[in-house]
Amino acid sequence: MSITLPTPTGPSPVGVTEWHLTDPTRTDPWTGGPREVLAQIWYPADTTAGGEPAPWMPPGGHAEQEDFLTQLGVEAGTWSLAAGNSLPDAPAQHGGGGIPVLLNSPGMGDATGWSTAQAEDLASHGYAVVALNHTHEAFSVRFPDGRTAETRVPLDSPREVLRDLLLPTRVADIRFVLDELTTAAAGEQPAAALPAGLAENLDLSRVAMFGHSLGGSTTIGALHADPRIRAGVNLDGPVLGPAAEDGLAQPLLMLAGEFSPWFGRPGWEPYWPAGTGIKVPLRVLGTEHMSFCDQQLILARLAEAGLLPGEIKQKVVGGIDADRSIALQRSLLRSWFDTVFARGDLATAITGLAQPEVVPYS
Repeated sequence: MSITLPTPTGPSPVGVTEWHLTDPTRTDPWTGGPREVLAQIWYPADTTAGGEPAPWMPPGGHAEQEDFLTQLGVEAGTWSLAAGNSLPDAPAQHGGGGIPVLLNSPGMGDATGWSTAQAEDLASHGYAVVALNHTHEAFSVRFPDGRTAETRVPLDSPREVLRDLLLPTRVADIRFVLDELTTAAAGEQPAAALPAGLAENLDLSRVAMFGHSLGGSTTIGALHADPRIRAGVNLDGPVLGPAAEDGLAQPLLMLAGEFSPWFGRPGWEPYWPAGTGIKVPLRVLGTEHMSFCDQQLILARLAEAGLLPGEIKQKVVGGIDADRSIALQRSLLRSWFDTVFARGDLATAITGLAQPEVVPYS
C-alpha cells in the first residue's frame, strides 16, 4: 500500500531543498573532524511548476522509517510512501515582507523528514522551516557527495548522555545553522548555495523554533542559549539543561501526549521557577509520544490496512483519529507562531489554540 501525505492548507506552493554545511571551528564529538550538518528546508515557492515533487523523506529519514516499521513487525515491501507536496529546489517566493524562519530539531536518533506534514503546512503559510540532521546521532544522514553518516548513539543512552553530550551538540548545531542563515541572508554566501530567491527573502529578525521529543528539549536549550530565537514549541520532550533551573525569557508552547511521561514533572509546570517567559503547557487527548510527527499518520494507515496490529498502533500513536491529529498539530503550530509574529488577526490565532482535544496543565 502507498501512504499519502495530507495536502498543505496554505495558499503558497512549497519548495524543499537540502543544505550541507561544515563548521571548521567545531570538532565533531564522534569523529574528531570538523562538524558537518545537513539541513532540510521547506519554504514558500513562487510557482507550482518544476517537475515531480520531492520524496516524502530524504534517504536518511526513509532508511530510519524502514528500520522503525521492521521493529514494529511490519513486513518489508508491503508499504511505500508517496511523494510529498514540495517541489525540489524551486525558486522561493518574493515579497510579502520577508519569510520568517522556524528552526526544527527532530527526536532522538531521528533524521529529517519525519515531520514533513508539519513543515509543508507551515511553509504553505509563508514560513521557512529549517530542520537539522544532528549527524552521528541521527539514524542515517546521506550527504550530497554520497557519504552516509550512521548513528553512533544507542537509543537507550542514559539521561546524562542526553543532557551532557547530545543536548549541547544539538544546540551548537542550531546556533551554527542560524549563523549561516544570517550570513546567507546578508548576501555573503554564494547564491548557488540555496535555491533562487530564498536567502535574500529570509527575515532573520523573525526566528522561532519547534521540535519533537529530544528536539523539544533542544528547542528549550536553544532558546536559553540564543536570544535571536524569539519563541518555541516543545512537542512532548523533557526539560533538560540550564533552562530547567534558569527558565526562559521567551514564550514557549508545550504540547504533551495524553499519557506523556513528562507532563506533570519538573519543567512542565505552568510557570518557570525563574525566568520571565510565558509558558503554556497543554495535553492533547488521545495522543501518545510518537503522535507528534508523521508516524501518527503512517502507523494509522498501516493499521487500517491490517499491516500493523491495532494494539501496537494504539500504544505508539494513541487512539485519536490520525487526520484530526495532523490537522490539530498544524493548527496549533501555526496559531502559536502567528501569535508570536503578529501575522494576521491576533484573536483568530489565539483561538486556534482552543480545541476540544487540548486540555491545560492540571
